[in-house]
Amino acid sequence: MRSIIGKRQIWAALAALVCVAAAALALPRLLPPATAGQRALAASEGLNRYVFDLEFLPEETALTVSLTLDYANHTGGSVQDLILRTWAGAYRSEETSPAAIDELFDACYPQGFSPGGIEVTEARWNDQAVEAVFEDTAQTVLRVPVGELPAGSGGQLTLQCRLTVPNCAHRFGFSKGVWQFGNALPILSVWQDGAWRTDAYFPIGDPFFSECANYSVTLTAPSDFLCAATGVRRGQKTADGKQVITLEAEAVREFSFSLSDQWQKATARVNGIAVESYAFTREAAQRAAGYARKVLREYGSLYGDYPYAGLTLCAVDFPFGGMEYPGLIFAGLPYYGEEWADSLELLIAHEAAHQWFYALVGSDQVNEPWQDEALCEYALLRYVRSVYGQSAYENLVLTRVDAPMKERIPQRVTPGSPISYFGSLDVYSAVVYGRGAALLLAVEEMTGKTDAFLKAYCDAFAFQIASREDFITLLNRVTQEDMEPLAADYLDTLMQ
Repeated sequence: MRSIIGKRQIWAALAALVCVAAAALALPRLLPPATAGQRALAASEGLNRYVFDLEFLPEETALTVSLTLDYANHTGGSVQDLILRTWAGAYRSEETSPAAIDELFDACYPQGFSPGGIEVTEARWNDQAVEAVFEDTAQTVLRVPVGELPAGSGGQLTLQCRLTVPNCAHRFGFSKGVWQFGNALPILSVWQDGAWRTDAYFPIGDPFFSECANYSVTLTAPSDFLCAATGVRRGQKTADGKQVITLEAEAVREFSFSLSDQWQKATARVNGIAVESYAFTREAAQRAAGYARKVLREYGSLYGDYPYAGLTLCAVDFPFGGMEYPGLIFAGLPYYGEEWADSLELLIAHEAAHQWFYALVGSDQVNEPWQDEALCEYALLRYVRSVYGQSAYENLVLTRVDAPMKERIPQRVTPGSPISYFGSLDVYSAVVYGRGAALLLAVEEMTGKTDAFLKAYCDAFAFQIASREDFITLLNRVTQEDMEPLAADYLDTLMQ
């Protein structure tokens, strides 16, 4: 995710440089198309499977959800409960909504606060009714009792619930004709150190930590709505003013989607990957699809094959530049305007990098947010250097890395701080993105092996979760140097 508050002047200047350089450079060589989606399919074997039956009811500002989860206990010990993260619950009140902090409220709730949330109407374990209970005020931690479930055993959870969609320009909500369902569906928490993770829905950063699973989704919606979603569309039927869309997503960390009856659609293809783009005009959708083709081509050559069969982009209304999901990018509406047309490429370059650093290689985004955001910033820099040349690259480094390194930060935070330490979106952006990316640039200056390391990182931890220790250990191996002191200097040292 990239905050755009107070950043537009930087993006405009960079966009001008990109435009000047673009015409003079040839595109990188195409890679063979045969591998698109094969990595995810191979990784899907043995993963938990979510089966969702959804019905979108815009006239009721609601989404009904029926979930069937085939769960296998891979914790290494017995469990008595499953914890589901029900992030939509946080939107129920001003006190708990991640969109209601002072820095975001006016942008997210221009018409005043609008409540959303989740209501669980039924829970069953192996077809026996059980009492599912929310354990937090925000209703984002749902505990479901399953008796005594030994390691290696499993069962089936079914859940019926209803989401109320707030009038809110955020990950979850509707605004300006677009309905966003980002991090809205119930999913399992992560079992770590003998317990389920129950982190709060922090309003700064991306407080989502999840493991790969397989998803089968059936979505019923009015027939005049277009749907942008994670995964591959397997079928679509239309009758009596309604459409039924079936989607499959293998080895993904999250299933998210967005709908609008005002979008136009454009498509493209690169390296066997299907690109779908949705925006308010066909021209804007085509422009975004073209940028995505360039970015996927470049990152595929740098970091290895794109893991999924398709990438979807859609224009949404929220106060961030963009938000990443597996195979899906939410891109902020301001970037689709004519005056921001070229900045859209930079936005897509950052968010698409998350398909490697978040979707493919997972990390703890709550406690180590630098481990995906800083890597995506470096990837953006690398993309600009490769496609637009050294001058554009140096100017991007100047504004995106050098300026944050020199900026006076009033809070006692470092790039290695957890997201709970940050009290401002701008400070988070400067420290985690800018100063975090400085570590990767320092590695490149010292060793010239940053690209080789990131490629090895994607290969070693594909569809897994990499810790900071994993990151440093592999970095040492690739560079043949002890990089721990350098990493600690950049990630843990306070700068004023």
